[in-house]
Amino acid sequence: MTSDSGLPVPAWVSEVDQLIAALSPELGELPYDATPLRLYRQQELYAGFESSNSFSATIDQQIYRLARKAGDPPIGPVQALAQRLHDHGITVALDEFRQDHRLVGVMGGHALRRGSKGYRQAVMLGRSIAASGRCVVTGGGPGAMEAANFGAASSNSSVAEVDQMLDQLSTAPDFATDADNFIAVALEVVASIKDPVDNLSVPTWFYGHEPSNPFATHIAKYFSNSEREDGLLAIALSGIVFLAGGPGTMQEVFQDAAQNAYKTYGRTSPMVFLAPPDDEDYWHRSAILPALDHTFTAYDGSRRPGWDLLNATQDIETTIGYLH
Repeated sequence: MTSDSGLPVPAWVSEVDQLIAALSPELGELPYDATPLRLYRQQELYAGFESSNSFSATIDQQIYRLARKAGDPPIGPVQALAQRLHDHGITVALDEFRQDHRLVGVMGGHALRRGSKGYRQAVMLGRSIAASGRCVVTGGGPGAMEAANFGAASSNSSVAEVDQMLDQLSTAPDFATDADNFIAVALEVVASIKDPVDNLSVPTWFYGHEPSNPFATHIAKYFSNSEREDGLLAIALSGIVFLAGGPGTMQEVFQDAAQNAYKTYGRTSPMVFLAPPDDEDYWHRSAILPALDHTFTAYDGSRRPGWDLLNATQDIETTIGYLH
């Protein structure tokens, strides 16, 4: 395996390979590479699906069964070591990818159904971000994340072609109802996209019961959710667009706000709140914007860094104008 840039294999790779080989009696045969030199592609994670038409038979789910799942007790130290080494390799590959892309995060609910107005809005958002020369990055799951990745990947297609693909996706609207058909339809649509545009997702096996959406051309999948979450928000230097969502999206809003307010990574970046198509007051009614007003206000009444980069709109074109 070579890195995306074709750079020489780092010296640490052989050292880690030797360590994993020494630990193989306890580890057994791993379904993942502990020294990945590049980001995943959907064909790798979904290997096994075509012959079985079963999500549980994929390489992705084989890896998930080895991971520490949400709510599970910690795994053994040797397996934990192998997974941490894997995540180090993914971070190195992600850093390499970042050098050539202006990343814009899109955060939103995983339960957003295909065929809904909100799903199409997220598709058009991803399309517009890609058309502006920036690169979409999401958390890699279904719902709003899938829609944004799909919009970016298909941004070289016409709106009429995208609408046809949206109609096809809407025949399997929900992962929870029929996971296998949900994935099968998505893979059919992926195969029909001509000249897909680079876009990124950063999912985790911690929540691996949900599929990593296959519309991302590059997938930085982690075992560690905390490492993934921090990194996902930190790399979106051109800004983050927030769509309606649940507790996970709310967590990302205030984690991003903290990174801005404290300049955790030495800079601030835009936070844009795109209201749903039928609810322009969503971010006020949800109390997010009032809470952020408090968050960015210091004890002496002054504004913390990043306050001037907060914006809310219901218009995608206006959203693009707020990004760096």
